Amino acid sequence: MPVKIQSVGKGKYRVSTPHGTKAKHTTKAKAEKQKRLLNAIDHGWKPTGKPPKKKTRTESLALKVVQTLLS
Repeated sequence: MPVKIQSVGKGKYRVSTPHGTKAKHTTKAKAEKQKRLLNAIDHGWKPTGKPPKKKTRTESLALKVVQTLLS
């Protein structure tokens, strides 16, 4: 489902899809966030309300090693 963000003047935006308007008179930052949310839901993401999973210890150590090698 393609999501469109249209400017309605004075820094306000409208978020719309083929199924209708999802937001009116919102800021650009909020419109971009809503666009990402609608695309995620369209691609199978299901909001559960749970916080994201924490990284394991090995993932954290691997990230540190990569960062030190790159710097």
